[in-house]
Amino acid sequence: MVFSSPIFLFYFLPCVLILYFLSSKSIYIQNVILFISSLVFYFWGEKEYVVLVMFSIMLNYFLGIWISGSQSSRFQLIILGAGVFINLSMLIYFKYYNFIINDFLSAFTAVQPIKPENEVHLPLGISFFTFHGLTYITDIYRKEAEVSRNPLNVGLYILFFPQLIAGPIVRYKDIDQQLQSRILSNEKLMLGIRRFIIGLAKKILIANTLGKIADDIYMLEPKDVSGSLSWLAITCYTLQIYFDFSGYSDMAIGLARMFGFDFLENFHFPYAARSIKEFWRRWHISLSTFFRDYVYKPLGGNRSGIARTYFNLMLVFFLTGLWHGASWNFIIWGLFHGLFLVIERLGFDKLLDRLPSFIAHLYTLLIVMVGWVFFRIEDMGMAGYYLQKMFFLHTADSGVYSLAYYLRSNVVLTLIAGFVFAFPIHVFGLNQFSVKESIWYDVVYFSLFILCLFVLSATTYNPFIYYRF
Repeated sequence: MVFSSPIFLFYFLPCVLILYFLSSKSIYIQNVILFISSLVFYFWGEKEYVVLVMFSIMLNYFLGIWISGSQSSRFQLIILGAGVFINLSMLIYFKYYNFIINDFLSAFTAVQPIKPENEVHLPLGISFFTFHGLTYITDIYRKEAEVSRNPLNVGLYILFFPQLIAGPIVRYKDIDQQLQSRILSNEKLMLGIRRFIIGLAKKILIANTLGKIADDIYMLEPKDVSGSLSWLAITCYTLQIYFDFSGYSDMAIGLARMFGFDFLENFHFPYAARSIKEFWRRWHISLSTFFRDYVYKPLGGNRSGIARTYFNLMLVFFLTGLWHGASWNFIIWGLFHGLFLVIERLGFDKLLDRLPSFIAHLYTLLIVMVGWVFFRIEDMGMAGYYLQKMFFLHTADSGVYSLAYYLRSNVVLTLIAGFVFAFPIHVFGLNQFSVKESIWYDVVYFSLFILCLFVLSATTYNPFIYYRF
């Protein structure tokens, strides 16, 4: 069940909201309603894998109690280590078993590849609910969060449907008080609805439109792709992946706000960055901070010498790439970003600071777009071919398809909208509107929602890129 599906918009969400607000006098009943609704939400897509999520909840609930209740720091560390091992073992088995056998062991040993019908299924959201479990027990061990004796609170934290499938990654310490007490108001409900509509519009009107163009071009025979088409494809994909994922995050934040929860932001105009370092402070912020706090800093961060700092950076971005998918192209994408972070740390960042802003922006966008080629195309040979096309190192093409074939008026308008809304230009002056004028905002939001419904009804193309991570 995706947020942009009719079943979610017109059945699931209204029913949950009605039951939730009818129970406004009891936070416990509201939490029960949200927990059961989240179970239904997950069961709708994964059926028997609900058992896996429930196991994760109970495992981390009891581990948290044991860690908190022990007076021995050594025993606490042993329990934490066991918890990390079990959580990561589940993630590795379901997400990486096929990759380990098919792409690694079969290449270097006599192990036979797994037949497609025997491959291990990847449960939806396993990366996110596993990371939530890890943050819960780790923060209790570090005494950064209070243990919960109520399994319902732990279950709702891990299973809460707005962030269950594709994040953002929420720290338990950021919402533990909200699980016990939160303020509901019409204002908060309206803010949540508006934020949800913004995310829906990003997804339906921009990401889907441009994603279809990118998919169509990447499905062409290589001989039919010109340099200009390869640039159009990666431009569309660059905007698609941003508006797809930031749109999902907006919808998740908006949904949480409707129920009285406040999630931290997950994106802050990443394409406006002036360096790759700044890009990762703006892109998928919850994942960046997770790896910073739970991998980079425990490894020593930048406190153990230059060589160790660079090693830590490359390891973190190796893991960042691997987290996104069990495939070599994601690993290469992660290492590619790690390499440029190292280059910037070597002194290139000082040069960027002295350059005119637009040149630093162009540098960052170029590196990010080249990186998206590796992210989008699993076949490394084909990724290299497209890069040659992009930089006109391979100029031959059949000439069958031209830019005009794809740049229809709606696509051009969507590209313009994508560029405008990917940068913070449109936010200036929003605080100047009066309360009376905010009524027109609601008219705009309602019109935007209706437009999304029209577009949804006219197409079956509605993928969520990050659902598979």
